[in-house]
Amino acid sequence: MDIQKQLLVFVNPASGKGHALKEWNKAKPILDKFNVKYQVIMTQYQNHCHEYLLKEDLSNIYGVVLVSGDGLPHEAINALYARPDWEQISQSITIGVLPGGSGNAFAKTLTKISQLECNSESCALLIAKGITRQMDLILLEMQQKKVVSFLSLAYAFISEVDLGSESLRFLGGARFDIYGTWRALFQKKYQAKYNNQQMMFRYFLAQKIPYISDNYLSAPAAKIDDGYIDVQYLEVGDWSQLVKLSLKQYDGSHVEIDEQGNVKPKGNWKYEKVKEYTFEPITNCPLSIDGERYPPQPVKAKVLNKILKVFCY
Repeated sequence: MDIQKQLLVFVNPASGKGHALKEWNKAKPILDKFNVKYQVIMTQYQNHCHEYLLKEDLSNIYGVVLVSGDGLPHEAINALYARPDWEQISQSITIGVLPGGSGNAFAKTLTKISQLECNSESCALLIAKGITRQMDLILLEMQQKKVVSFLSLAYAFISEVDLGSESLRFLGGARFDIYGTWRALFQKKYQAKYNNQQMMFRYFLAQKIPYISDNYLSAPAAKIDDGYIDVQYLEVGDWSQLVKLSLKQYDGSHVEIDEQGNVKPKGNWKYEKVKEYTFEPITNCPLSIDGERYPPQPVKAKVLNKILKVFCY
């Protein structure tokens, strides 16, 4: 590694319960012990990180570390992907994360793969050791823009819980449990087209990584680098199915996986591994992409295989 190069660390002080700075202070001594050089930027407004990474010279940067929930990685990855020198960036810059937000699915996934606890010290150790691997992204082509997703696209129940609970951010990850319980008790029906087939959904979630938050193993068959998107959906049926599904997602027991890694469907509950799909919302419900709000609109999705470097064993 070029000793002149350094990490660029973005800390979002408003993330989650506002504990991102504390998490960075836990990680900093480990990086210092390994003599890792870094520059720290405290984000001051939404898209601060995106604007910086889109425009600035990154020739002396070998890694970008995001101390936040999953929103800051979404900003950063999309900024890097939009740069004219993306092909070079994708080979020279590695993404690292620290769990500083409400939903820390990315941090949970990378530490779980590395057989470590999901905390800032573990993440810092991964970053300090500099071990990297390639992971997939999902390209989402929409009416007015293209977005890359590292986590998920959600509609219906998951979108409502993710975006509807934003006013409860002060509760940290508990916001999803509290708001999710309320939405599961008072369910809605959502109409949309999936792969040009019109359906009535209670739940729709397309994931790239296995966790949707640090305590929800919602896609247990998902792999970060297998070239597939794990699509799950529940068509309108028995009201109790969604309640049972929600309770079992803590440990991923809502699906059965055989020895070959194939998922067994259960009634109206479907789990598919696909390389691409189309989705068109009909009911007016926002899309949640990596936990960020997007207006309902047609989407064409496909896998970009092993296109992003991450700090991970």
